[in-house]
Amino acid sequence: MRVVKADEGIIKELENNGISEEMIYFFKTSKWLVLADIDKEIIGAAGIGGSFNVSGVETKKEYHGKGIGVVLQKNMIEEAKRRGYSYITGLIDVENDESIKLHHKLGFKTIFRIHYTKNITQDIIILILKPRGKIMEILLKNFNTKIGMVTLACLLKTLKSLFPKLINLNEKKLPSPDISYIVKNFQKM
Repeated sequence: MRVVKADEGIIKELENNGISEEMIYFFKTSKWLVLADIDKEIIGAAGIGGSFNVSGVETKKEYHGKGIGVVLQKNMIEEAKRRGYSYITGLIDVENDESIKLHHKLGFKTIFRIHYTKNITQDIIILILKPRGKIMEILLKNFNTKIGMVTLACLLKTLKSLFPKLINLNEKKLPSPDISYIVKNFQKM
């Protein structure tokens, strides 16, 4: 494992080693990365970016189920602690059982669920690293109410162009939020 700055050279290496286009975008906008290598080949990466310290991890398909993702996540958490982060957040597709189990095993808590569109439902998770991180947890818990979800849906619709800076997502590939769908499908967690 190695920790690196997310610069052009590293991004090129990730592209050349088969990391998905979606995660390449995420890693480009990350502050730093933890990389897993075998024989000078990158087989996985984890990073944190955006104003909400959103984490992301990917391993090459042929290494799924071998524990690489767990090691990457643990190293990413340790690096975040070393750098003084108060919290780490994440967005998990509710159908990704492996990711949900992994994150909960590492201490992440589900804060709220958003039914972004008919095809996109995500759990928003947080891992508190320092007492100050509780402030972000309290802030995010406000979206676990009907009125909070209405507010969030309106903010998402209005601020979509700011997604890369706020939550480290590629807004070009993300459909416009459907406010009525988000509110109608609200689930308290």
